[in-house]
Amino acid sequence: MSTPSDEELEGSKRETTVMTISPENVQTEGAFQFSLFADLLHGVGPGNNGHHRRRYRSEEPNGNDMNSLVEFEKWNELNDDCRMEVVKYLNYNDRCKLGICSKRDYETVKSTPLDVYSVSIESYSMVTYDNLTVTVHFHNDYNPGNKIQLIFSQHGEDTLVRWLDEYLKFSNLSAYYGWEEKLSDSERKRVENGTLVLKSCNYEEEAVKFAEKWMKKCNFELEDIKIEMNNYPMDKSQIKSLPKCKSITIGADDAETFRWWIQKLPKQMENIKLIRLTRGQEVFIPPDLLNAPQIMQTLEFDFWCRADFSDEQFLNLKANTFEIDCVNITDQGINEYIKKWVNGNGAPDFRRAILRITEDRNFDEMTRGIEYKEFGDFNVYQSYGFCRFFFEIYEPLRCVQICSKVDPYESITLSITSDDVAIQKTGHRKEKNGETYSEFSIPW
Repeated sequence: MSTPSDEELEGSKRETTVMTISPENVQTEGAFQFSLFADLLHGVGPGNNGHHRRRYRSEEPNGNDMNSLVEFEKWNELNDDCRMEVVKYLNYNDRCKLGICSKRDYETVKSTPLDVYSVSIESYSMVTYDNLTVTVHFHNDYNPGNKIQLIFSQHGEDTLVRWLDEYLKFSNLSAYYGWEEKLSDSERKRVENGTLVLKSCNYEEEAVKFAEKWMKKCNFELEDIKIEMNNYPMDKSQIKSLPKCKSITIGADDAETFRWWIQKLPKQMENIKLIRLTRGQEVFIPPDLLNAPQIMQTLEFDFWCRADFSDEQFLNLKANTFEIDCVNITDQGINEYIKKWVNGNGAPDFRRAILRITEDRNFDEMTRGIEYKEFGDFNVYQSYGFCRFFFEIYEPLRCVQICSKVDPYESITLSITSDDVAIQKTGHRKEKNGETYSEFSIPW
């Protein structure tokens, strides 16, 4: 990114062409390069009694933003290292404000590392036409000042790009949310004009390029990723690996897209979620992909597609919480899984395993050689409310409690419905006034 002159910086306070271009004023792709301050600022437009300046969601000081710097008379006397250390604590919007104050401030902000916590690409469900919304979080605190959110859509051969929150103020949702009557004429015009048009390009590819540009800014070291779109342009992607990713959600209608993303992940993950996007579309995840260490060793996963785990793979999962559409896991496999937990060899800190089923299960096979109590047989004071609540939530056809042989105060619930087999850690060892007892609750 080139360094602006003082005159250009002053001009940037007056000009309102970036992200305030009406659809008839078409821009070429080069206008959409997303430099740190100009193109990624929230809301550029006229306002404040006729003065052209940058506008933000909120201008109130929060005790730790740029307003404090304005009052700090010695700011310009600090050396570059000290200035960068201060900028580290500013959120993204405040960095943008500071960056347009002077050439030196611009260089300070440009030189200060900017962490990207998460990036997501997904269709905005409350908009009827085809679209993709890209959200970039710079911190996991979900502070609005640390987030940018754009909606990309196709308009003939061109792509329209708008700030999502401002677009919604003028969309058909405005009446629903009561925003329409709150907009002044100047605000309404700014929302109408707040559209960038990229000539002769595909909205999906532009959304991906924008998202990957932010991934690249942090050397692809973001922690959380959510991609829900078909036809991700993998052949044009810049992603080689995601070395610090901990949680990922991928929505697609084919296993090869899942494979492409999983291969980019570190071997030890915290959470993986795979979703089929099209209702009724059958997506089948083969055993070789399921055998990837990213899946076998992750702490949690949720697959809304058919997962062809073998009994052996099922028994060796490290996850303490998971849900799958079950294909080939047998009643005998479920029996061995329960026995492992009973004997103290199950997944550490086990919480829940939900096996969504497509065929009838044999309860006797699943519980062969395992001691259990029917729910009605242990309705003591501590568990009566739990049993009633469990039945109201799950409406099981059969439900039993199975105690650990390592600690009899610890137990799991095996329940069977017409839709799934659920194994959940519900009984927990507690002590009070020297007395040991079991407390029951559903893991969420």
